[in-house]
Amino acid sequence: MTFLARRWSVASMLVGAVCIVSTAVWAGGSGFGDDDDNSEEEGPSYFGFVKDANGATMPDAKVTVGVKDRGGVVTRTDALGAYKVPGFGKEVSPNDVQVSCEKQGYKQTRVLRRPLPPPDSKIPVETECTLQRI
Repeated sequence: MTFLARRWSVASMLVGAVCIVSTAVWAGGSGFGDDDDNSEEEGPSYFGFVKDANGATMPDAKVTVGVKDRGGVVTRTDALGAYKVPGFGKEVSPNDVQVSCEKQGYKQTRVLRRPLPPPDSKIPVETECTLQRI
């Protein structure tokens, strides 16, 4: 009987590991950032998470990353509530970039931006957007 229990335990650990790896690959986790354009004319990219008021991530939320008075990029969060957009031109200051998020049935309550990287840096700018159910 203990042989069967041990065999079941090993099988469940194997299935769990396969699920974790396949979820990371499907959600873009394994190659997150691998497709960055390292052009000299491009500024830092922008990435982050959309969460609800309890801190749970929100898949399929709409995220708009835009430059004041110039337009921007619209994307959606992945299965893990993460998003990423490429950088704008080097002439665009990260201080002029605004991030907003939305999802039906929710309203945006805040956008938290991590400290900005040094000027002329290729380090991505991270934000966290919080939504609250209406």
